[in-house]
Amino acid sequence: MTARPDPFIHPITRLSICGLLAAGADWVEFAALRDAAGISDSVLSKQSVVLEDAGYVEVRKGAVGRRPRTWFRLTAEGRQALEDHLAWLAQMEEAVSASSPQMTANSVNGRTAPRTVPSPDLASGAPKKPRVCRASSGADVSHIKWN
Repeated sequence: MTARPDPFIHPITRLSICGLLAAGADWVEFAALRDAAGISDSVLSKQSVVLEDAGYVEVRKGAVGRRPRTWFRLTAEGRQALEDHLAWLAQMEEAVSASSPQMTANSVNGRTAPRTVPSPDLASGAPKKPRVCRASSGADVSHIKWN
């Protein structure tokens, strides 16, 4: 079976939330999750509703003293969906790595150095001065047609 992306987990904010819940304690308090994910209260509220409706996150509301509190935890279904999504991401990484040329002399300290790609002369279609293309993968971008 080929792993597939999960439409509920794929957006980076939800992926972050699920990853933090998977790595955290059984129940994670709202403020701790918000701060760890680096998102606002409203973003966490909205995205947690989507994950809760999908059955991936369980929400518990209560109070500490007189202050209301909200806690989250990943459900078994959510944990499985996250593992499947991470497997799909790993397959994508393998596919990209296999199709990309190995790092060559244009790499510096493990990072690909900027490459130059000729810019077209819009009037004649002939290349004019080269422009810098920051293709981090080192992929050949010479096939790109300029508009």
